[in-house]
Amino acid sequence: MEVSKNNEAEELNKVLSLENLWEESKGEIDTNSLRELARLNERIEASARRKRNFKTLLASLAVAASLALVAMATFRFTRIRYEVSPLELTRSLVADYGQVSSIVLSDGTEVHLNSGSSLLYPEQFDNANRIVYLTGEGNFHVAKDPDRPFIVKTAHMNVQALGTTFCVASYMGEPTIRTTLKEGKVKVDIPSIGGESYYLDPQTQLVFSPSENKVSLAKVDARKVLGWEDGYLSFINASFSDIISALERKFNVSITYNAERMHTGNTLNVRFNPEDSLEDALEVLTLLIPGSQFKKVGDRFYFQF
Repeated sequence: MEVSKNNEAEELNKVLSLENLWEESKGEIDTNSLRELARLNERIEASARRKRNFKTLLASLAVAASLALVAMATFRFTRIRYEVSPLELTRSLVADYGQVSSIVLSDGTEVHLNSGSSLLYPEQFDNANRIVYLTGEGNFHVAKDPDRPFIVKTAHMNVQALGTTFCVASYMGEPTIRTTLKEGKVKVDIPSIGGESYYLDPQTQLVFSPSENKVSLAKVDARKVLGWEDGYLSFINASFSDIISALERKFNVSITYNAERMHTGNTLNVRFNPEDSLEDALEVLTLLIPGSQFKKVGDRFYFQF
């Protein structure tokens, strides 16, 4: 009997170790790991349906936790820590390159994920907060619930809302993280720069540069910023590399260019429509950048200056 109790405690500890997944990652989780986690959750649900016995379910969760930890062993570690309740992260949503994914959460909040993005969220929110974890870009249409703040956590920024529509963009490898408010009100906290909070009004965008530890605020047309939900891509004072990254995600392609020949200080303003092909978009860029051209070789695209 004592051996059985010890085994149960050991298995429970494995389950609770899921709490560390987001803490030990950089808040940047690749989509392959999340797909594995989604498959593990499906196995857990199937096991729960077949056998309602608590010990059996606990054992299934423990196995899933162990496999998830192995699948996520490539995460880069960081000193940034988040408070995550045990067994809270039970679901994942992934939008692969070339796709946009949508979901309605248990509280009625509608989430749209842009290409190359992922979301971790609980099956049911608790009675105090509604917390989700984002890598990439997501539009959030938050269901009103004044007693339970809705919080989006990323690697460097936490965005809190009560009932509002906003966008958070936090892609791995990109130099800035952005929050854009369409309607309502949000509070943005950035742990690395102390206790100051930023309260955004509608049509405002906050941009944070982790490398410079710098925050900037600007008035924008939020409808255009959130327009990717309907197939539009809008860029305001965007770098060439940011535009190319967005096109690669949307069309699931690789675009090669010589970054050394692109002036880093130059920015572009451009908008692509849902019906525009990748070739259409690249042709527009050649018109905006004098002396540039592009070509396609096999499945790869090359942009030349």
